Amino acid sequence: MENKNISQIALERIKEEGIKPLSRKIFSIKRVLFWVAVVVSLIVGAFTFALVLSGFFHNDWYLYNKYGFNFILKTLPYFWLISLGVFTVLGEYYYRKTLLGHRRSFIFIMAVYMVSTTIFGSILYSFGTDEYVENYVTENVPEYSNFIFNKYETWSHPEDGLLSGTITKVGSDVIEIIDFNGLTWVVNTKDSSIVENTLIKVGENVKIIGDSVSPNIFNADEIRSWMGMR
Repeated sequence: MENKNISQIALERIKEEGIKPLSRKIFSIKRVLFWVAVVVSLIVGAFTFALVLSGFFHNDWYLYNKYGFNFILKTLPYFWLISLGVFTVLGEYYYRKTLLGHRRSFIFIMAVYMVSTTIFGSILYSFGTDEYVENYVTENVPEYSNFIFNKYETWSHPEDGLLSGTITKVGSDVIEIIDFNGLTWVVNTKDSSIVENTLIKVGENVKIIGDSVSPNIFNADEIRSWMGMR
């Protein structure tokens, strides 16, 4: 045994265990599939990063004074942050399976992946892709609401000064909205401030801070776009 080289030992083991080498065709298919997995993980990671940006930029940070620090912690996009971490790990794992995987260090691969997802994810976010993905997932995956902070519920408490909904009519110093519970509200906007990038027109979703003065009548102090600033 001591006089045998590694090649001889390997050949004997292959014969003993009946190991059959993969055909060139199967090997080529696996190589392509690994690269496909890398590309897919990168693309999904970019979309996920866009949703992470959306979660941070569209978060209602200004409600800190009203609800405190615990509220802010609940509103962070944990689901998408965890998803981003998962796809980052998968991207590195599948890249390791490619022919080039052994040539780069773990830190280098992770750094390239994170930079790539940051760049492409930011581009997707700038085009508003996060809104389409968010709406699609919300409408088609009922379980999704169990993993994210319920923004609709937070902005459906007119008794606490928080109202939201879709504008149905626009008048002089007054608008009419239907909230997300299907109720119609007349909102007095005379002394309200309209935050930058907020459109006051029929069909727009808005968030309103103010006071409920009577059933279905609301005095607005501040009106914001539902999606926030991009």
